Amino acid sequence: SSTDLANGVDEEVAQKIVNQVNAEKASIEKYSGFYIGRYEVGKENNEAVIQQNKEPYASVRWIDAYNLAQGIESGNNATSYLCSSYAWDTALSFIESKTESSDYGSNISKYNGNWKSKQVVDKNGNVIKEAGVAQRLNTGLTTALCNIYDMGGNVGEMTTELNPNISETVVLRGYGHDTPAGNRWDNGSSNAAAGFGFRATLFLK
Repeated sequence: SSTDLANGVDEEVAQKIVNQVNAEKASIEKYSGFYIGRYEVGKENNEAVIQQNKEPYASVRWIDAYNLAQGIESGNNATSYLCSSYAWDTALSFIESKTESSDYGSNISKYNGNWKSKQVVDKNGNVIKEAGVAQRLNTGLTTALCNIYDMGGNVGEMTTELNPNISETVVLRGYGHDTPAGNRWDNGSSNAAAGFGFRATLFLK
């Protein structure tokens, strides 16, 4: 749409995503896996970082998240990307198969994640957010599963998955308003809200 084109979602970026998918496939075939950000991408001095206890890098449009994810320092032997829904679902399957959290993708009731309806406690059991409060927390303050934090709650996370020919082109996963980690929902490419963040993935070259 004209809105998408005005906000960086065009044929050029679509081809970049195709190239990303091909590079990811080649990397997985060679190295048998990939890395997903332990935390949502955080902000430090307006730089995108993957570190604990950082303010989530939110209030950016999809194209900004896409470019920021690619700009994260990953060394000479790896490439960082905005997380795809394929990588997201693969990580969810990994968590569900390697832990006792077999319903993490579809349930919030058992988990110490930052959802509006749930109280959140730190690793010592101290309450850091009351139930019924919509409050964005810094990265890595909840309870990790397979050393990965907040795939369900805290912020909705933009992905490389796009819906062509509809008004809400961008696909996000999870969200802090009581939607589980497997949730998939749509939004407009021009939207930059405080509740929208993103996660990066790292693939070896």
